[in-house]
Amino acid sequence: MTRRLPLTDDATAGPELAAEYAAAREREGRVMAILRAMGPRAEVLRAFLSMTEAVLYGPAALGHRERELLALTTSQANGADYSADAHAALLERHGGGPDPSERDRALVAFARRLTLAPREGAEAVAELGDHLSADEIHDAIAVVALLNMANRAALATGISVEDDLH
Repeated sequence: MTRRLPLTDDATAGPELAAEYAAAREREGRVMAILRAMGPRAEVLRAFLSMTEAVLYGPAALGHRERELLALTTSQANGADYSADAHAALLERHGGGPDPSERDRALVAFARRLTLAPREGAEAVAELGDHLSADEIHDAIAVVALLNMANRAALATGISVEDDLH
């Protein structure tokens, strides 16, 4: 039997991390398990939240729906159910997908290829260049990179929705 890495909770969080958990509860009504999967260092959690805000939710050349499509595809490719479920719900809120367009098919293929065969990244970018601008490709790279990091933390810690703190 595999021993699970313990997650920091309210009882074990230091003051700075406890403040981050309190802020998460104020924003989301809970502390999502992915935040706990980032570990016990508040500065790591703050950096992750800042990157997430910039990559997924801030102004970008790619729209929110396309970024969620990339996030979902990356999570599915990794077998990261926790993240896939969350991003499937967010994708629905932003219009659903993928649609049958060449552009969406190219985004899905890119996310899968960069996730499953990262050494083929340059070729994946070249193929995406037939469908997206350079700025949009940079956004796509950032989304896939962020989700691969988050997926690895989720998978390594074995989090599930039952780990969300209310």
